[in-house]
Amino acid sequence: MAGQVVRGDKYFPRETDQNKLLRRLRDGSHLLVLAPRRVGKTSMLFYLQDNPPDGYVFLYNIVQSCATEHEYYKQIIDNLFRSEFTDQLSSLFKWGKDQIDKFRSSITGVSVGATGIEFDHQDRQLTHRDLSAALNALTLDKKLVLIIDEFPDVVEKIYNQQDHKSAESFLSGCRELWSEQRLNQHVQFVLTGSIGLDTLVSKMALSDLINVLIPVSIAPLSQAQGREFINTLNHRELEPIQIDATAQDYLLDKVGWLMPYYIEILWMQLVDVYFDEGLDSVSPANIDAAYNKLFSIQYQSHFNHWAERLNRFADSEKALASDVLTAMCEHAQLPGSHLFNLSQASQYQQTNCQYVIDCLIHDGYIFINQAQCYQFTSPMLKEWWGRYATRRL
Repeated sequence: MAGQVVRGDKYFPRETDQNKLLRRLRDGSHLLVLAPRRVGKTSMLFYLQDNPPDGYVFLYNIVQSCATEHEYYKQIIDNLFRSEFTDQLSSLFKWGKDQIDKFRSSITGVSVGATGIEFDHQDRQLTHRDLSAALNALTLDKKLVLIIDEFPDVVEKIYNQQDHKSAESFLSGCRELWSEQRLNQHVQFVLTGSIGLDTLVSKMALSDLINVLIPVSIAPLSQAQGREFINTLNHRELEPIQIDATAQDYLLDKVGWLMPYYIEILWMQLVDVYFDEGLDSVSPANIDAAYNKLFSIQYQSHFNHWAERLNRFADSEKALASDVLTAMCEHAQLPGSHLFNLSQASQYQQTNCQYVIDCLIHDGYIFINQAQCYQFTSPMLKEWWGRYATRRL
């Protein structure tokens, strides 16, 4: 299931992160979940939707394809009005047809057709006020949590495809919605995405428009949780392999950044090595062989997105980010002075170096260690970047 959203019994519980998020919700906050791609945030949010705690109803919305304010609000309102959600209201709160019809008619000039919401006038544009009208028409004895996945992508598209003023207007409307006292009594928002909203709005000088959001991070697994995850993966195999605790720890050390996705892609290669070679136990050499297989051409899709994501930068920002990551492949860690020297090259004199570094940190490429030096978050990513990344840019 590596790379896919997992649900049901295939989901590995992230209880520490789940509980932290729920504590923030119980504080009454709107949340910004900060995590790069493939760390399991979407699977965790689906788990909360499928297994809501007492007093809550969750509704997941993916808005990555939305490039305008109207498309953004249409996506969410469509999800609110579609039968999957209204059937849930009927089941949980004994809503009848009259209540559902009244809810669906809460936005002026909008009706619900066979394929979603329809408009009385072709030029009708949805705004935050329309979503507010729909949400305020909900009379529930539970709190509704609207999960908005890939929210930063919408902001970035509006900024790039329209202009700064449009992005500011969109975020201002969002802030008005998040700050509406009546709404806050029964609705909360959880925004998430794989690009850093905080760095993006900082570049636009619009940070004040998201300061009502409380950040929540997704942590890697501990060593003990990593072993538990390996055992979970092994139990799912039709024929479990023989791997002792020492070999499990060696595998986890190879992964380094203990996010389930990266443990699982190495695990899958190890299982292939185990059966292809007819092994009866796992040694460090077997794990090394599986690790090296990950970097063969046929498995590039595991990592290509890390290079592709730099395409959202301006040309000089992309070049600087590539130079920084390539330089870091040659060292275990780099002091900030080294990165500063890189940024002083003539081609980067007009480039916002700190913005680029902040993006690389928030998007999961690098981090600042205890020695206050920069290093790759994932040894796997470092290995791949050194071998292949410059060919992809």
